[in-house]
Amino acid sequence: MEMALVRKGLIAITGTTGVGKSQLAIELARAVNGEVINADALQVYKGYDIITNKVTKDETLRVPHHLLGFVEPSKEYSVQRFEQDALQKIGEIHQRNRVPILVGGTNYYIQSVLFRKSLINSSRTVGSLDDPADAEKTPAERAFEASKTDVSNQELWEELRRVDPPMAEKWHPNNRRKVLRSLEVSCTTGKKHSEWIQESEAARGKEETLRFPTLLFWLYADTNVLNKRLDERVDKMVDRGLFDEVSQLAKDLNNANALSGPSGNFSLGLKQAIGFREFDPYLKATAIAPDAGGSGCVGSKAEVLKQNGIADMKTSTRRYAKRQISWIRNKLIPECRATAEKSTRAHAYILDASDLGSWDTCVQEKGVDIAKRFMSNESLPDAANVSPAAEALFAEIKGNPESLLSWKRHYCNVCSKTADEAKDGVAYDVWLNGDDEYNQHLRSRQHKKNLRYRKRILPSLGDRSSQDSDTLAVPAKRINLGSDKSDNAKQ
Repeated sequence: MEMALVRKGLIAITGTTGVGKSQLAIELARAVNGEVINADALQVYKGYDIITNKVTKDETLRVPHHLLGFVEPSKEYSVQRFEQDALQKIGEIHQRNRVPILVGGTNYYIQSVLFRKSLINSSRTVGSLDDPADAEKTPAERAFEASKTDVSNQELWEELRRVDPPMAEKWHPNNRRKVLRSLEVSCTTGKKHSEWIQESEAARGKEETLRFPTLLFWLYADTNVLNKRLDERVDKMVDRGLFDEVSQLAKDLNNANALSGPSGNFSLGLKQAIGFREFDPYLKATAIAPDAGGSGCVGSKAEVLKQNGIADMKTSTRRYAKRQISWIRNKLIPECRATAEKSTRAHAYILDASDLGSWDTCVQEKGVDIAKRFMSNESLPDAANVSPAAEALFAEIKGNPESLLSWKRHYCNVCSKTADEAKDGVAYDVWLNGDDEYNQHLRSRQHKKNLRYRKRILPSLGDRSSQDSDTLAVPAKRINLGSDKSDNAKQ
């Protein structure tokens, strides 16, 4: 019986962008008779292979790939559709007596396939804090949002504080989408969002939520090494023709049948790809963007905007990788480890891909060996003993997912800046979600750098301490730099 379960199992690979997930998936597929299922929210779209970093036909080495480049750019593709499509492909692969290998960096896509979580028959999961921007909405939800169009962010947050105080503690007032979502749940279901979350967590603690026996690989790279690799990757994308694709995407926005939605909205479909938002000033200035007028700037001014766009793209890519790691550490891995005492289990392993020169020994050979043992129902190695990096990371990761209602937001007064302090003259606040993310931030290089700066240059402000967000005053323009996914880049 157990062998039958393992034959109906699943291998999943996650990790940051630019760490080699596709390569490992192909190597595992060739070793265990597998087929690859894409779990990247942008790689499902046809075309734009450079900006979405799709694996090339030659790189697939004839390994079957599914849900890759099959959605028209004019269509919106939601996590609900992905869940349905992926489960169908998994079933078909199992029928062929082959191994499905789910791979991608959109972690809420992966999690939606691995775990059953929804408690009501709805197009969106209400028993969760996670509400991806691509989630499909019911007519009632759309009507509710339309009724709040003229209501300010602060007014919405005050309403949420009256209706559901625990949820108001989770969101910054400027995070309009999250605040609206919590209000929607209360209005359209007749039950507070926080109550749905409590019931969902209670059910997950008792029931079997994991759909398949699962082997999860987190492909990890040291932060300093990864950041350098990501910067180099952007340079290579530019050399391969990134600007041609970005320009074409901008031109397609002029065509009502090409890409739906307002051109200024960067949270839908292909427009959320890292690179398009960053090069928008350059495109408009050179009269490539659809709403740009005149003949456009040329020469040195255009080159400055272009180089600024490249620098911004590198920054956005590094920030995106940081958010991916936060999700894996705080959500995905703990969810997998919480299945340890259940009949259907998820085995999580960390493979260290920091040194590409040691890929064969540190990643490929270890990954293939563990995958073969898993599929043959043999004993698996201790996850913490796979590498020093795995031992260190597992020591920091909690064994069970933290209750979504137990954490609160923290405000870092050291890293937040006023308009006078900010280089671009725009004030921003730094908010961290939960104690784990807050403590990680306090240990970060950037926080320590800012602390030293304040003590050296601004001694009167050097002792500004980080504080919790029990009371909130909304400034004219703030940017939430926490990892609550409010910007919704691809996962």
